[in-house]
Amino acid sequence: METWVIVVIVVLVILALLALIPVMRSASKRKTSQRRVEARARSAQADRQDEEADQELGRAEQERSFAERKREEAERQAAEARQAEAKAQERIAAAEQQRVAAQEQREQAERLDPGP
Repeated sequence: METWVIVVIVVLVILALLALIPVMRSASKRKTSQRRVEARARSAQADRQDEEADQELGRAEQERSFAERKREEAERQAAEARQAEAKAQERIAAAEQQRVAAQEQREQAERLDPGP
């Protein structure tokens, strides 16, 4: 091949490469811009999810606090019920002792005065 043909081909290749540089830059800018948009969208989604998680955490804490208050109230009521039951048992025992004492007095009275 002649030298001038080779020079023309090399010049054409260089010109083609030079013509591709702006195209490649614009494509790169487009991709970068698209990535930025996607990153912003993901960031916004993460912020929304974070906010929702905070709200859910707040609701869960309120429910836990409510449940704890209910449990404490139930424990207090159970303690009161145990005390009431113990007092009732004491009263039952005292009443049974009174019954036994009354029965003994009746038996003594019948021994003293056997009646008709």
